[in-house]
Amino acid sequence: MKKGPWLVALLVVGIWLLLPSRGRAAETGLKVTPIQAASQRDKTEAFFDLVLQPGRSETLDVQLQNVTAHNQVVDVAVLPASTSDDGRVQYRNEVKFDPSLRDNLKDMVEAPNRITVPAGKTILYHAKITMPKRTLPGMVAGAMIFTPEKTNDATTTNMGVTNNFQYSVGILARNENRSWQPNLSTAGVSSKQQANMTSIAVRFRNTTATFLNQLTVETTVSKAGKTYSRNQSDMQMAPNSTFDYSVPLDAKPVAGRYDVTATAYYVKDNTGRYQDVKGHHYRFRKTTVTSVELRNQNRRSPRERRTIAKNNLPISITIGLSMIAVLMVIILVLISLVMKGRRKI
Repeated sequence: MKKGPWLVALLVVGIWLLLPSRGRAAETGLKVTPIQAASQRDKTEAFFDLVLQPGRSETLDVQLQNVTAHNQVVDVAVLPASTSDDGRVQYRNEVKFDPSLRDNLKDMVEAPNRITVPAGKTILYHAKITMPKRTLPGMVAGAMIFTPEKTNDATTTNMGVTNNFQYSVGILARNENRSWQPNLSTAGVSSKQQANMTSIAVRFRNTTATFLNQLTVETTVSKAGKTYSRNQSDMQMAPNSTFDYSVPLDAKPVAGRYDVTATAYYVKDNTGRYQDVKGHHYRFRKTTVTSVELRNQNRRSPRERRTIAKNNLPISITIGLSMIAVLMVIILVLISLVMKGRRKI
């Protein structure tokens, strides 16, 4: 099969997944290097890119070198690829997966969750991947994350922030040595409030089991003649993932209906029929025109809303508190009268 720009981009992605292992080795004293597997698709790639038939298994070996004078305990996690809200591929547990995700890499890999690397030694870490028995609709993607437990490797800045380093070894697996066309769709528009800032967010979905590369989004949000816009290019989505593309509004935007137009371009191609505002050509384009209602409450910051809530208690609670206060006064008066009567006797 002819290798186009998509495969070139995928190669770049795979190399990027491995960069932390090299860039931080000098700071942590741990070097992490994957050993190519027998089913490796391209022997020049610096990450696991496997072609395995349904139901087949493969051992994944990673070389761990401890160049320090003390033993290092390393925690290991296998995490699926997802997409962050800034349009980057990430590896995290606490994410909501797209409904189109059928096969999770985390469920396919058996791996010890902790290993000790002796001082000054090099050892092999072994994991095992087993493909589903049914044919995959594309590829599965994720990474093994190696995290040295807190030792002298953790550094603290003068601002009191502790830096704990991690090493990512990317894993891609498929049944066939081929590529697939990605498909982008939208899943609604909503208002969001974060860090005292209100924004309009368009949710994008990559519903295919392949990476969606070179994503550019041009978005405008308008109301009553006022327009907000945001353009972002060179984003990427993991297979079967979602992310929220946000357009910031004013600090206290006016409530009401906001009209939203979002145009997404993906997979750059000099001969592509679609062209963005910068003149770049793409194979695919997706345009969404919709609207969202912003309520009055969104005009206030979270702190302001909490203050208003405290100052506007329900009438029933206010009456109840008042009655309790009156009863306490009556009880105190009665106690005082009884005490005075006893002193007279």
